[in-house]
Parts: sequence; structure tokens; C-alpha cells
Amino acid sequence: MNADSIENFYRLYSKDVYIYTFSLCKNEQLAEDIMQEAFLKGILSLDDNHENVKAWLFMVCRNLWIDYIRKNEKLSKIDINEIEVEDCNSNILKKLVNNEESLNLYNKIITLPQSMKDALILYYYLEVPQQKIAQIMNISNGAVRTLIYRARKNLKMKMEE
Repeated sequence: MNADSIENFYRLYSKDVYIYTFSLCKNEQLAEDIMQEAFLKGILSLDDNHENVKAWLFMVCRNLWIDYIRKNEKLSKIDINEIEVEDCNSNILKKLVNNEESLNLYNKIITLPQSMKDALILYYYLEVPQQKIAQIMNISNGAVRTLIYRARKNLKMKMEE
């Protein structure tokens, strides 16, 4: 890749990749680090005509996040689904989620189990097709549909509370 194509590559995917990565780790610095590493891997290994770049980047980010958890002894003792959620009123979320209703919905989404949260964010916020989500999460298309259905059901109950 030349300098212009690297810049276009980053500009095209950075916002969506950051939103997804931040939804995984809920830490601005770590999300930026994971995103930076994913883009570096993309620049080094993807050719210009690679299909499904966005899905590939999401999969790399998810794998880097899992690797981080495994490598970090403190976090490896914690169930991924029970990681404490930071205050979601941070400036970064306010920039990414533009109104109060969306912010409230996002706050409810991040309390869901990790797999449900991943599926919802990829599908609704980042508009990734279910087939690509299945590739990213390494599950079947039917499992993605089930996750989204159950996540919506859980989210509806949380919103009614």
C-alpha cells in the first residue's frame, strides 16, 4: 500500500473499528492500541483488492482483545461477561452516540453478555451483515440470528425497568 491508500484505508474504517473496539474493552487507550495494531496488521497483510476488509478488521480486533485478556493475568481470572463497565458518560461516547436516547440504549447494551453485545453493536451500530458477523465471531449464521434475537429480548426487558 502507498501512503495515499493507507490514509484512505484508515479514514474509511477507523470510526467503525474504534466503536467496536471500545465496545469490547471500554477503555479509550486500550481501544486505540488494539485499533492501531489491527490497522498495522491490515496494512502489512491485506492487498488492495481484498474483500470484506471491515469484517476482517473486526475479527482482528476481537482476536487482539481476547489475546490481551489471556496475556493480562489480572483480567484472565475474570469472566469476560463480568468485566466492570466504566462510566459511559465519557466524552468519547458522547461523540460517538449523538443523542441521549441512543446513549441510554448504548448503556443498556454494554451490560449484556459479551457475545450478545458484540452481535448487537456489529449489526445495529456498525451495520455489519449477519453473515459477516458469523465470520467475525466464528459462529454459524443461525447462532448470530439467535444471539441478536435474545439480545433484543434482554434489551427490551432492561429498557422497561
